Amino acid sequence: MRVSVIIAAWNAEAYIAEAIESVLGQTMPPDEVIVIDDGSTDGTRGILDRFGDRIIALTQENCGQAIAVNKGTAMARGALIGFCDADDLWTPRKLEMQLASLERDNTVEAVFGKVQQFVSPEVPEAQRARFKPDVEIMQGELKQCMLIRRVALERIGLFDETLPATFFIAWLGRAKQSGLKLAHVDDIVVRRRLHPGNGGRTNTAAQNLQTLMALRQAIKAQRPRE
Repeated sequence: MRVSVIIAAWNAEAYIAEAIESVLGQTMPPDEVIVIDDGSTDGTRGILDRFGDRIIALTQENCGQAIAVNKGTAMARGALIGFCDADDLWTPRKLEMQLASLERDNTVEAVFGKVQQFVSPEVPEAQRARFKPDVEIMQGELKQCMLIRRVALERIGLFDETLPATFFIAWLGRAKQSGLKLAHVDDIVVRRRLHPGNGGRTNTAAQNLQTLMALRQAIKAQRPRE
């Protein structure tokens, strides 16, 4: 089955090349990698251009990650869709393991795996304790850990663009309510980089508010219609 991978990038010049290489370097490489540059003002676009026709790179005005991811997903031609964040890394066998899981059971619609969190090497020693995760390795029900069948994504719908910080939390809640059949591979599929630019660590108030909004939407969706 054809696999498309979507990456949204905003001012990601420090990490984007490594992220893309981790996707292209899979033991079972994807068929297309779509990178949406969300109005970066640094050298992100120049780095994307270096990959030539190994990726599909587009630039849009800065609209937020949810809009960029939805745009890339709409362009994708694969029957399977994966996502990578611009500062994270896929482990080399991510697609191989997840494809095997989908092939073993054709009723499974989306496959996740474990995530390993790590403090980015360039973070100064004096700040590293601040970013050290409470749990290093955990089940990763995160966008970048997921490989999903396109038909399931189309059935559930794309990401809520009004929740730029927590759109995947809201989407996953909606997906589970709709009966999305999930599976997990018992291995690390993503290495999540922790650094000062992580939105969830630098803008916690906005993320907390949007998480509350997402939960309210989920509760409202569960209520019977009058």
